[in-house]
Amino acid sequence: MLTWVTEYPVSVALFLVVLFCLLQSLLLKKDFFSPPTVYCFSQCITLGIAYFQVDKTMTDFKPLTWMIWIGALAAFSTGSFLARLIAKQKGVPVRVSKPSTEFTMNYRWGWHVALSFIPFALFLVGVYGIIQHAGNLLLLTGNPAKYMTKDTDFGWYPIFFTSAPLSVLLFGAASFKKFNPWLKLRILSRVMVVVSICLNLVAYPNRGTLFFSLGILVILYNYLHKRVSAGWIIICLALAAGAFVGISSLRNQYSGSSVENMAASAVLELPYKYVANNYWNLDYAVNPPVDREYHPHTYGIDFFHGIFEFLGPGPSFRRSFHWDGLFNEHIEKIHGFNTASYLWEVYKDLYMPGVFILPFLVGLALSTLHLKLCRSFTPRQVIFYAFFIYFIGWWFFTPGYKQGIYWFWAYIIFFITTVSMKGSTKKVAPTAQSSEQSLDRQPALPADAPVLDKVEGQLQAEQ
Repeated sequence: MLTWVTEYPVSVALFLVVLFCLLQSLLLKKDFFSPPTVYCFSQCITLGIAYFQVDKTMTDFKPLTWMIWIGALAAFSTGSFLARLIAKQKGVPVRVSKPSTEFTMNYRWGWHVALSFIPFALFLVGVYGIIQHAGNLLLLTGNPAKYMTKDTDFGWYPIFFTSAPLSVLLFGAASFKKFNPWLKLRILSRVMVVVSICLNLVAYPNRGTLFFSLGILVILYNYLHKRVSAGWIIICLALAAGAFVGISSLRNQYSGSSVENMAASAVLELPYKYVANNYWNLDYAVNPPVDREYHPHTYGIDFFHGIFEFLGPGPSFRRSFHWDGLFNEHIEKIHGFNTASYLWEVYKDLYMPGVFILPFLVGLALSTLHLKLCRSFTPRQVIFYAFFIYFIGWWFFTPGYKQGIYWFWAYIIFFITTVSMKGSTKKVAPTAQSSEQSLDRQPALPADAPVLDKVEGQLQAEQ
């Protein structure tokens, strides 16, 4: 143990934070999917893995990189703490309540399920495009890797195909008995969840959409059925690593070698690079070598790229000023491993002030939404929270808000939940006057009803 501490001091320190996140969920019965826990857990476990430095491309962080990473974590945690502090001062509950149909009995679940077929139909359009290009579902072609390279152009169809997780999110919210009281709609929703995930995997074995779909289900299960324990979190991470290796093998990312004939270290090297490259690219981008052109600051303009991506201005700015696109062309330290932590996007958009302000505001806003789940919550609240908190868990990999497709999903979620809530009413607690009226309307006791209270004296007995 001491050898590990001396050889990997940074990883050990970060894993202690990870252990604390798990133990507070296990021993203190706190919600693991609260904003500060998810942020600290995902950031610390991924950076801890990266600091094993299995690949020498992952070098020690420079002081500026540490300042950015630690400052953002502290700012996010401060925003979350402030939201809880304000709630406690106002007497608002701060522990997640059990799911209840009290506020959803009048929610039009039939409309919700019917409208959820809209993103599923968009998903089917994407599947149709894949079949048109490859002649079959990719997993049934015999050589899926042939069509899963950057050189393969499916046109606009991938935008539609990526709607599978949105379909899972909307149908998944209607799948739980403690939330949706209508049996037939629950059964239909569960069938659609399974169909969406399986068809997504067979049509195009993609890690991102698969993890998104399964992650959303775990989060919904935590709030709409039963609290997910720390042990199950570890099991889910192990299964995710196995799924990553399996899909990578399908895509021939192990250079054509059979995974069964490879050493465990060689098998795990690719998942390690996919995690670590986000941090070595962050350090490389923030502290560029003198012989490399520095990516220009966007002064907040590119921050709104996701909102305007499908409207024209976003891509036009990027092309005009030669800013990086989705694949971070300027900052990839090794060709092909081109993702970076969200902190790079914030740093190049808003410079150092943004590194502290944005995480603080997101922590404050998301914790405020999380506090809504501490009372009887509506379908819109839990759906949006599951949607947002998933992206916080993946902020080490991608910012999310820079992609227009996710903004489009948010509009769809808002539209469907708004239509389904139209005309629904919340359960109102009875007032004192209504209570008195209800007592007046109560039927008289039958003649042979037993008298439970003791009486003294003949007069009281006769009365």
